[in-house]
Amino acid sequence: MNQNANFFKLGLFVILSFILFAGFLIVFGAGKFLKKELMAETCFDESVQGLDIGSEVKYQGVKIGAVKTITTPARIYHVQSNYVLVTFSIFEECYVGQTGKTNEERIHAAISQGLKINLAFKGLTGAAYLETNYFPGDTEELDISWKPKNLYIPSRKSRIKRLESALNGILENLSQINVSGMTAQIETLLHTLNKKAEEIDTAEISAQMEGLLGELRQTSQKISQTLDSDKFNRIIENADHSFSNMNTILDQAKKPIDGALQDFRTAAGNAKSLTTGFEKSMSGKLETMGKDLDALMLSVNKTAKMLETMIWLNTDTINKTIDNFERTSENLKQLSIEIRQYPGRLLLEKPPKKIAPENLKESR
Repeated sequence: MNQNANFFKLGLFVILSFILFAGFLIVFGAGKFLKKELMAETCFDESVQGLDIGSEVKYQGVKIGAVKTITTPARIYHVQSNYVLVTFSIFEECYVGQTGKTNEERIHAAISQGLKINLAFKGLTGAAYLETNYFPGDTEELDISWKPKNLYIPSRKSRIKRLESALNGILENLSQINVSGMTAQIETLLHTLNKKAEEIDTAEISAQMEGLLGELRQTSQKISQTLDSDKFNRIIENADHSFSNMNTILDQAKKPIDGALQDFRTAAGNAKSLTTGFEKSMSGKLETMGKDLDALMLSVNKTAKMLETMIWLNTDTINKTIDNFERTSENLKQLSIEIRQYPGRLLLEKPPKKIAPENLKESR
């Protein structure tokens, strides 16, 4: 009786454990089993070594699905093809950069924008997964001769496959290079160069070089002798002396010229004051006189510039010109004084009679 009771308790414990385990699976796995998924497929024209059922499908590193089956189109669609057919699921909450009401609408919009899928690898472990991304300018796409049962996402070669294709292209180009022909051409070129080198008359070239060096030495000696000669030194001294004399002349002539210019400015000021006094009574005539005085000032300025140029030509001539300018300034001063005292003489009085040189000496 006791033994039967023990078996009953053991059986009851097993049944309760099974019920609890089933309830645990239902509670924690129901969400996963009832989760909505969109089935999609793609084809690869390369080895999918490292890709297994359950491998992740990612969009820029974010998991959006999982691989369901790995097979061939010949088995599923009964067509002749060397491709590998991979079926995978895409989660309902997947958005892959697009918006839409349903998952299928979002994936269709992404495919129209250039969404493609390729094989990627996790580091150096060899484990593979499917990576999706946008390649709008990529026209690489496999041709399929069947109608897919699921949503079809175009595939793209993996980086390893593209690298392998590039290396194969490089090797093919290298194999097409005519190495033997290039070697023969190089040998012919070397032979021609050796022949030309043997034909060069090195003795004649050496003699010409020695002659050229001798001429250069002679030229250098002549230049050194010329620079060390007394005649060259005298030329330099004379040039220095000439420049010193020119500086002295300029310094001596600067003060008289400045004085003359100052006298001219004073005379111009006096003339301007004279024209101001006559504006009220004789405006028309004064305007004419003002123009004449302006012309006179222009002549004075031109004369000053000519004086600066004449300094370089002759010292005696400069001194005489300075004396003439001084006399002219004195006459202008006297004329301005007389015009202020007797303004009517300028316009109404007759010009003075000429005096003979003899009488002029007697009056003095």
